[in-house]
Amino acid sequence: MIKNLNALFIAISDNKAVVFDTNLKNMWDKLKAIEPDCRNYDYYYREFKKKSIVVYINPDDKIYVLQRLEP
Repeated sequence: MIKNLNALFIAISDNKAVVFDTNLKNMWDKLKAIEPDCRNYDYYYREFKKKSIVVYINPDDKIYVLQRLEP
């Protein structure tokens, strides 16, 4: 178990976790590598301040559900 874990950020597509990390910036970097058209980091930072689930739909209509899990 990771001590002092504040949150886990996960990107889910087609019912599979495709990207995850304990740091939003690192998770966004990984998401950006597989989805270059995703929104910028600041957008996700602001959205995760307001809610724990954010949906991203790429230009090909592939849906990503981004989620912040807290212990």
